[in-house]
Amino acid sequence: MGEALRQWGPAALAWALVLARGPGGAARRRVRWVLVGLACSLTAQIPAVYALVGEVSGVPDAARLVSHAGMVFTAWAAQEFVACMNGLPRGPRWQVWWAAGAFGLMCVLFAALPDLRPQSPWVMEYCLVYAAAQAPALVAVIGLGVRHARDRTLRVSLRLITAGTVLGLLYLVDKSILAVAPRAGFEFPFGRSVLPAKVLPTTAYVLVLVGAALPAAVSWLHHYRLHRGLGPLWRALYQADPRIALDPPSVPDVVVLRHLRLRVYRRVIEIRDGLLALRPYRCPEIASSAQARAVASGLTGRALEAAVEAEIVAAALVRSRQAAVATSPAGPVVGGVDLADDTAFLAQVSAAFTALPRR
Repeated sequence: MGEALRQWGPAALAWALVLARGPGGAARRRVRWVLVGLACSLTAQIPAVYALVGEVSGVPDAARLVSHAGMVFTAWAAQEFVACMNGLPRGPRWQVWWAAGAFGLMCVLFAALPDLRPQSPWVMEYCLVYAAAQAPALVAVIGLGVRHARDRTLRVSLRLITAGTVLGLLYLVDKSILAVAPRAGFEFPFGRSVLPAKVLPTTAYVLVLVGAALPAAVSWLHHYRLHRGLGPLWRALYQADPRIALDPPSVPDVVVLRHLRLRVYRRVIEIRDGLLALRPYRCPEIASSAQARAVASGLTGRALEAAVEAEIVAAALVRSRQAAVATSPAGPVVGGVDLADDTAFLAQVSAAFTALPRR
């Protein structure tokens, strides 16, 4: 069971992440490159797939070249992704030609291989070229990965990718020593042990996969929480005026898992439309008393504004049901300075609204 998990697990995780990635900007596109390269490489290493590729192609070890091609592409894509995360437009252009040229030489050497035994002709040369194809990109990933990223999530993501890259580089060193050993006339038994041969590459794959997927996962969780957090306020406004919603709610928020960024944006716009429709029912006297209660409870800053706004909205909803238009002009409607700030503020208002006694 453990061996099957080691063989199939990383490839399954890589393909799951590839399929889960939606369209996006440059960073998301480069993450997809990393994931596709890793997924292809890991899939080709699965024994059943390895045998199938050999049978279909007529070349017994063709899957080995496919796997190595995926890793060369992954190394290049990883340094492109890390460069993007550090605010650079792209990685060094020469590395594209380096990787492409090295892979071309790998293909020539692979065609000349009689078999894959370490002592066979051209095996050492092939292994060294394979390591050299990835080395500049992997070193670039390590160098860029230890730099200061723009926020905590990106820093953690880059650290994971860097750690996986270091392990991958160590694995390449191990394989290179094993390739050179028969020609140089020395033994390196440690290189064939479980730790460097199996644990090292598997751990490297998992670290890179998790690091590449982390920013998207954190972003998804953030928008999922925002969408659910805005729900109570949105539903109250929707019940007061269903016209604010483009589509009526069809499923509970807890099971809404896709297109969350767009859903949050729509929910904020619809909440603002609902609050605009409530303006005739906003009462300044309620605002004054709510302000006094919030100050007395020790609230300050944005939390105070959100608590006051929640009470005003709750009272306005009651007055709208009674068709009791306010007799004096309403005060200004508070909010954020931009969409992200306004979304966070409305989430606070929704939380405060939920905590109010039922009316």
